[in-house]
This record gives sequence, C-alpha cells and structure tokens, in this order.
Amino acid sequence: MLSTKYLRKVLLPEDLSSENIFHALQNTQKFFKMIRENTGINLSNIIQANNFSGMVSNVFTKKLSELSVYRNNSERAYPDLIHETKSIGLEVKATKKPFKGGEGHNGHSGWHIVICYQIFENGDIEFIQVEIANLSGYECTNSDWKYLGSQRNDNNSQRTETYITNNIGTAKLRDGTVYLNFDKIKITPQLKRNREKLSSFLPIPNYSPFA
Repeated sequence: MLSTKYLRKVLLPEDLSSENIFHALQNTQKFFKMIRENTGINLSNIIQANNFSGMVSNVFTKKLSELSVYRNNSERAYPDLIHETKSIGLEVKATKKPFKGGEGHNGHSGWHIVICYQIFENGDIEFIQVEIANLSGYECTNSDWKYLGSQRNDNNSQRTETYITNNIGTAKLRDGTVYLNFDKIKITPQLKRNREKLSSFLPIPNYSPFA
C-alpha cells in the first residue's frame, strides 16, 4: 500500500518536494483504479507491456504537473516536465523492475525520475520505488549514459536508438531513491556489493539506501 512512511529524504530538483511526488503517485494509482471501476477494463491485459509503462509515465507526468511548479512540456519534446520559471527539466520513465537505471532516446543532461510499479491481477497498480537523480548527458566528458544503438531482433524488427545509464548513472539513480517500499523490495547483498565497488569513483552519499 502506498504510504508516506516509505518516503526518503534525498536531493531533489529545485522547488520539487517529496510530497509533490507522493501525491502524484497517489493520483496516478487512482486514475487506473477509476478506469477499472468505471469500465471493467484491465488495461494491462490489452496494452503491450512497454506501451503500458509509457502510459503510466504519461499519467504520472500529468499528475505531477498539476501538483507542482514543474509543468508538462510538449509531447514530443525533451524533457517531460519543465519548471515554470526556471531552466530546470525533469524526464520521467516508468518500469516494473526495481533499482532499474535510466533508459531513453536522448541520454541528455538533467534530472531524471524513474517510477517503479507493480500490477495487481485486477489491473490496478501500486508504486513500490522511485529513483531520482541529476545525470550528466552523453555529450559530457564523464557521461552517465552509454549508447546502445539499434539492432534488428529475430522478427526483423528494429527498435529506436536507445541510451541507458552506465554503472555510475545507475548508481546515482539508486542513491536517489526518494520512495522505497521496504516491505516489498529488499536490498540484496549483491546490490550492496555492486554499489560499494563504485564508491571510489562515486562516494556513497548519506541519503543513499546503500549508506
């Protein structure tokens, strides 16, 4: 169950609070519950998994825009949200994999938030982790991204070119875990060892769940 007890104090973009994020998560969950209750439709059963995650991301973006000074950007522009008076952006991604790093078609510098959810059998969702960090773009000397390119799969289909966070970028996002349902997600010894191996390059901050 979504609860404020799972909120954590981490570095956030200017003028954005953990309460803003929490209420946007709450309203996003309510949106999918409302669809189920009013239509009887389980969207996760009829929408391809990656498209469903995109929908979760879009709804959360809209809800956060309604609750904070970070407003919706153009649908086709980067980033997803922009501070209403300052040059600060926030890119949003949704996933079902806890402690997942960033992924996108841009690999740009700026703030990125990764919202992790689970799907119940009836189609409702619950957020179980949220990561946020200010990442260095692909154009920087010490970039937090690596370029995957695009390859054809066994069905001769080719995905759009993609960037994913490298080890340092992923560690930054994991350190910035602003919401963590510790009753459902455990930090395994392997995850902890992986983070500690990077500590000489990226010291573990005191707000990190790995501290």
